[in-house]
Amino acid sequence: MRNRKESAFSLVEVALALAVAAFALVAVFGLLPLGVTSNQNSVEQTIAAGVATAVAADLRATPGIAVSGTSAIYQIPIPGAGGGVATLSPPLYLKEDASKQTTASAARYQVNVTLTPPATGSRMATTVRILVTWPAAAAPTNASGSFEVLTALNRN
Repeated sequence: MRNRKESAFSLVEVALALAVAAFALVAVFGLLPLGVTSNQNSVEQTIAAGVATAVAADLRATPGIAVSGTSAIYQIPIPGAGGGVATLSPPLYLKEDASKQTTASAARYQVNVTLTPPATGSRMATTVRILVTWPAAAAPTNASGSFEVLTALNRN
C-alpha cells in the first residue's frame, strides 16, 4: 500500500468562500438602484442642457439693435433697451428634442426665461436667465430636477 496524500477543499473552506462571495454580491446588488438613479439624473441633465442651448441659440439668432423683438422659433418676446426685466409668461413647454408643445401634459420640460435689458443709452448686453425644470407639469419649486444657465445677448 502506498500512502497517497489527496488535496481537496474542506467543507469549512467552501462554506467560507461562499459566504464571502455572497457578502460581496449583496453589496453590489445594493448599489444597483443608486447607479440606475444616478444614470437617469445625468441623462435628464444632459437633455436639459441641450434644451437650454436651443433656447439660447434662438434668442441669439434674433436680430435687432437695442430694439424689442420676438425670437423666431419659440416666439420669446425680447424687450428693448430700458424695457425693464421681462419674464416669459406663460413658460415654454418642450419635449426632449426641444420641440415646442402647447400644454404641460404633452411636454417633458418647462422652460422659464427672464431677460434683463440694459438701461436706455447703455451699451451693455441683455442678461438672460434660462431655467429648465422637469417634469413640465410641476411648478419650478416642486420639480424633480432643474438646470439653470445665465447668458448674455449682445444686441447693441
